[in-house]
Amino acid sequence: MLKNWKELLQGVPVEDEDAALEEMAQRIVREGMGAAAILFLESSKPLSFLTGQAAIAATPLIGGFIEPMRLERYAYLFSNRAFIERLIRRIEELEAERAGKGRTRGESESK
Repeated sequence: MLKNWKELLQGVPVEDEDAALEEMAQRIVREGMGAAAILFLESSKPLSFLTGQAAIAATPLIGGFIEPMRLERYAYLFSNRAFIERLIRRIEELEAERAGKGRTRGESESK
């Protein structure tokens, strides 16, 4: 599981907030972790600033898995409640699209 998070965070462009949000949401939904991610993000919103600061403080420990500059950028993004809310909404949108595509042709015509 740690490998999956490392791959997720290493592949996301951190310079562009919108691109980072879209890439994270796409990967989360593709891996089938949409519901779990939404639950985690919703529950962590009240502590988002403290979590971001803790990530910065843990940079020496986590630095072996993620580049320190990248980690600082993620800490900034996830300490922003508006970013978390946008990420949740985008995951929900992608999950809804995925559920819509999962229907067979006969099911959608009969309704």
